[in-house]
Amino acid sequence: MEFNISFFIYAFTSLFIIMNPIGLVPLFYIWTSNNTEKEKITLLKKSAVVVILTLVTFGFFGKWIFEFFGITIDSFKVAGGLLILKISWDMLHAQISKTRQTPKEKEEMVQLDDIAVVPLAIPLLAGPGTITTSIILMEHSTTIYDKLAILLSILLAALLSAVILYLSDNIATILKTSGIKAIVRLMGLILSAISIEIISSGIFGLIHTSGLL
Repeated sequence: MEFNISFFIYAFTSLFIIMNPIGLVPLFYIWTSNNTEKEKITLLKKSAVVVILTLVTFGFFGKWIFEFFGITIDSFKVAGGLLILKISWDMLHAQISKTRQTPKEKEEMVQLDDIAVVPLAIPLLAGPGTITTSIILMEHSTTIYDKLAILLSILLAALLSAVILYLSDNIATILKTSGIKAIVRLMGLILSAISIEIISSGIFGLIHTSGLL
């Protein structure tokens, strides 16, 4: 057994794209326009910790949650894949998916003094899509090295997202709105392909379990 680089890249790419920190740059820029550098760092540290703990918890205990509710991993793959496909569709239109935050919530959250946990960590970074992906990735892991790859992917995706948001002032200035939308659309296209793979895997599993194949 050895560390699977390909699986690590796949896990990291999937999580990072769904987190979509580049797409959150304009929001974070607006929310923290009156904050000092020290306050931004404190906010992002707290947010990153919450994201990591949330995804690791769901990743490791998702299987028992399934068993408690009588849900199979294949049916969850189909449902989760459709959810991720919806997020990718919104990204292709350069929008923040409503599965992550409704317009009303967005309007209310701007007024909060502390946005580190809600809405930044949950549901924007660690939303339904990333939670679903972390559970599915963990179910696909077959060795301790695969689980380590997922943990590193979660850690790296959360930290890289925090760094990107920290640099939101510079990114917003360089890319402007049109540049950010172009990147979000490209990431949405990649994510849509990943979601189709997850859905097809779930459908094949359900068909196999039913005895049709």
